[in-house]
Amino acid sequence: MQYKAIFFFFNLFIFASCGSDSSSNETENCIITALNTTYGYTDLLEGIPSNLFTALTEQPNALGALGRNKEGYFHVRFQLNITRLTDYAIQFESTEALTSFIKSVEYAFSFQKPEGDFQFSAPNYLLNSPDYMPPSDAALASGTAFFAYSLGISLQSIMESKWYQTASFLEPIRQQIEALKPKIERMLSYLKKNKDVLYMVDSKAPNRLLFNAIAFYSLGRYLHQIDTQDIGLDFANKAMAQRDLDLGYFIEGGGWDSSYNGVALQLGLEFFSLIPTTDLTTKSRLQEALSCAAAWQKSRILASGEISTEGNTRVFPGGETFLGNEKGVDVIKTVRAFFYMSKLSGLSEYDLVAKKIVNHYQ
Repeated sequence: MQYKAIFFFFNLFIFASCGSDSSSNETENCIITALNTTYGYTDLLEGIPSNLFTALTEQPNALGALGRNKEGYFHVRFQLNITRLTDYAIQFESTEALTSFIKSVEYAFSFQKPEGDFQFSAPNYLLNSPDYMPPSDAALASGTAFFAYSLGISLQSIMESKWYQTASFLEPIRQQIEALKPKIERMLSYLKKNKDVLYMVDSKAPNRLLFNAIAFYSLGRYLHQIDTQDIGLDFANKAMAQRDLDLGYFIEGGGWDSSYNGVALQLGLEFFSLIPTTDLTTKSRLQEALSCAAAWQKSRILASGEISTEGNTRVFPGGETFLGNEKGVDVIKTVRAFFYMSKLSGLSEYDLVAKKIVNHYQ
């Protein structure tokens, strides 16, 4: 298998429509679309064209580093793309991708401190910048929650995989993952001690609330910690409260933002897939919020397939920066969110708009 990181995009898409239309109920405020309550995360992956996995899966270096950590360890948050490795492994039953996932997780935990948090080492270009300020404790906790999100999604997805669970030749890998539990427990203990800090600093950022929600809920499920799952549900409820009830979008910076709404939509649908079918109350509440957010996000796609930034509060020309660079629209997360919506709703319009976006940005 060959896989590599490509920011965007792929010339291999087949622009053929698929899926069937299902009914939607229009309310006073927005359109509520019925979502399949039985699908798990691995079912969502089935709605994504296979070449998307190939194009976006990043191979770690020899040490297991991903992203900005490849140039020298920076922080555990930059191991976020480990989920792409398990996505690929499940989609193609790839032992190589699963082995790369283990290497990347073990690399991350090699920088774990005794209290469960992780070392931080700013690169020289930041240290030499006159504008550099060391990260706050809250920022480090948030960065750890990003990693915990990706690890939690990865672990839940492989636990859903019959191939991973039953293939005898994967037993050594299953044992390696099992051996990580004490380190995961320490990380969760650190995050639980800092949950009030995360509540405070992320209270007006739905996308971060959802990163936190999935981190606590997925790892709580993995470790059979009911109290940790409850923390995740609380973060999700706080995120669902941060939306415009008339238009449906998640509120960022006091208004709308087509980049961050796409991020929140992807995360929200992933969280929806983690909730068991026995909890239909939570499923129903999420369905209403997420189908409305999806309808609004779709309204921000121009005829060309471009994601409009007009009126955005955070991501637009001259808008926010991160590590010295102006933020661009997170195209990938909007595309994934629309493929998820197509799978969950059966509405082909979301599949088509996802492919239109790909065609524009490829």
